[in-house]
Amino acid sequence: MEAKSLATMDRSGTSDPYVTLKNSFNKQHYKTKVAKKTLSPQWGQTFSFFLYNSTEGTVQLKVMDHDLFTRDEFMGEVILTLADYADGQDVEKWFVLANEPQKKKKTPEKGELKLKLHFDVTHSPEDKKPATEVKPTSNGKEEVAAKVVEKKEEKEEKAKPARIEDKYDLGKVIGRGAFSEVKEGTRKQNGKKYAVKCISKKLIDKKELALLEREIDIMKKLQHPNIIQLMEVVDTQDTLYLILEYASGGELFDAIVNKGFYGEADAAKIIKQILEAIKYVHNHGIAHRDLKPENLLLIKGEDGGAEVIKIADFGLSKDFGQEQLQTSCGTPDYVAPEVLLGEPYDMAVDVWSIGVISYVLLCGFPPFYGDSQKELFENIMNGRFDFPDPEWSEVSDLAKGFIKKILVVDPEKRATAEQCLEDPWLKDFVSNKKEFKRLETFSVQKFKEYTKKYKEQNPNAM
Repeated sequence: MEAKSLATMDRSGTSDPYVTLKNSFNKQHYKTKVAKKTLSPQWGQTFSFFLYNSTEGTVQLKVMDHDLFTRDEFMGEVILTLADYADGQDVEKWFVLANEPQKKKKTPEKGELKLKLHFDVTHSPEDKKPATEVKPTSNGKEEVAAKVVEKKEEKEEKAKPARIEDKYDLGKVIGRGAFSEVKEGTRKQNGKKYAVKCISKKLIDKKELALLEREIDIMKKLQHPNIIQLMEVVDTQDTLYLILEYASGGELFDAIVNKGFYGEADAAKIIKQILEAIKYVHNHGIAHRDLKPENLLLIKGEDGGAEVIKIADFGLSKDFGQEQLQTSCGTPDYVAPEVLLGEPYDMAVDVWSIGVISYVLLCGFPPFYGDSQKELFENIMNGRFDFPDPEWSEVSDLAKGFIKKILVVDPEKRATAEQCLEDPWLKDFVSNKKEFKRLETFSVQKFKEYTKKYKEQNPNAM
């Protein structure tokens, strides 16, 4: 991606341009890096939007000029209609910017944005072969007749109202949300246990339901050992049931409280699994945008094997007409500075949240404090934190260096998930070059108090 003949926004005769990308069919939203002092920037970045079963919608690209002291200024836009590129052919060309600020233009040339586009037709794993497919047999007529009857039975089955009771026995409630609850569920066919998220359609409008359905399509695509898997969706008249992988070990933070002992090696192992999942998701063009304690779950290893970290609520927790990263949604402990500042944000917000989680896992309390919410926000937005004794006296310098690379206010300078996985703290742990001692200074009591306070501030945490 590159541009040319942009408007002169600075007194120096240049601009500091970047591009924001968003679509009309789900809430994926991206931002390129900022190109300094130029009217012909080159970003060279790639972004992926996911769309299923329809070519309706648009992708909007806005060129903005970054300003340190005032609001960023609009420089022009390109709106792509998906139907124009649904033939799967690669397109690489210059697009003229619309709605440029004419007063800022010093030359008659129109600003342009060069894009390379590819529309990839992806089929869901649940896609089945057409019912009209006929295999050659010695009795061709009977085979065709059987297919017709089979197809008719499928239609009749679909015409019946879906009932969760036909497939699952629902048990106790294990979590609650503003418009949903999670219950234990047992599959009648094989006795296997699942977590069943029950979303009331009466509490969400049609637009929000449509957004939820699009995000479910995205979640079906995510297949990773450290992500809670969406197994099935049961859509009834009043309730949408999401059948999810069951996290037998419960929430990660609760497990640590009950553990009673803890070491730096434990923290490194946890963080590595979280980063592996986030790297995978980012490579698919998706940002979680809501990493926090209740979304970190455990599945107990079989026959005493190692516990596996599972990240929950990919693409779901943010899809009901409001952003979960708004400051009104509980504690802002895990929210990146750019979100609080109201700036365009991208996948870097996930890495910031992992930095906060890492800090908490190493000492028992969060990096940012304030006597008031205003003071807390200011400390987050200015990146003011330290490593106080005695809780940090036994933590390695490698771990502190790892956190310093992540809790960076400028998202452009913040380490990516991929870079984090290459950090010496995790690399040395994985290769056993270093032995991390048990953290005698880890404050279990402070961790208990923090976990209790967090749950009180987030009563709908699930």
